[in-house]
Amino acid sequence: MSNPESEREREREPEPEPEPELEPSEDPKKIFTFNLLMPAALLLVLLTVPFSINTFMHYVSKNNQFNPLIMRIPIDSAGIVIPPEVKQYEGFEVSLDLDTNHLANLLSEMVSMAAEGTAIQGISGEVSPNMRAEIVGDNFAIDNAGPQEQLYGYEGQTQWSWYVVPESSGDQMFTFRLHLLTHNNGRQELKVVDLAQASFAVERNPSEWLKRNWIWLVLIVMIPFAFRKLKHRYVNRGD
Repeated sequence: MSNPESEREREREPEPEPEPELEPSEDPKKIFTFNLLMPAALLLVLLTVPFSINTFMHYVSKNNQFNPLIMRIPIDSAGIVIPPEVKQYEGFEVSLDLDTNHLANLLSEMVSMAAEGTAIQGISGEVSPNMRAEIVGDNFAIDNAGPQEQLYGYEGQTQWSWYVVPESSGDQMFTFRLHLLTHNNGRQELKVVDLAQASFAVERNPSEWLKRNWIWLVLIVMIPFAFRKLKHRYVNRGD
């Protein structure tokens, strides 16, 4: 006769879990295809996305009106010469012509009359007429980058000039900066201030873009042929 206690113990024992089914191994041909096409897809994205952004920015800039020159220090803007229209990858010249003696006296007077805590861009003390100038911009290649020394011209005017190449289309901007020397309570300090901001609606340049990126386009066109050749060699080797 069977033991009822042993039968109850067997009923309480958990049933063994079914063994997990083994996943079929991935097709090596699919892995090869994925590893070959992924770099090509990334290369295509890296080329098309910037071009699409430039096209969109150019479209937006055509429909937006903006002031091409914004003065950050209240002086006459006639001494700043910028072109009315610029094109991507095509260089142009900008110039800055200032009477630094007059500007130094104006800034010193404004500083002396300003209430505490309201100085222009943190300028304090007496401003020296010895100044340096530079222009800075993220999407421009600028010749003679960095602070430039003064070049005296007609009637004591100080002149600076730069050759600039816009590298992106759409709304772009660079800043004219002055490096000032100030004398405050017997101490000489260097102060960097923004003189003006120049804005440009840069027209895109598809032909020049193709000249600079044609090698990548050729590589993209050749990818399907290289893929077919490598796939054929891989299949033959597998056989």
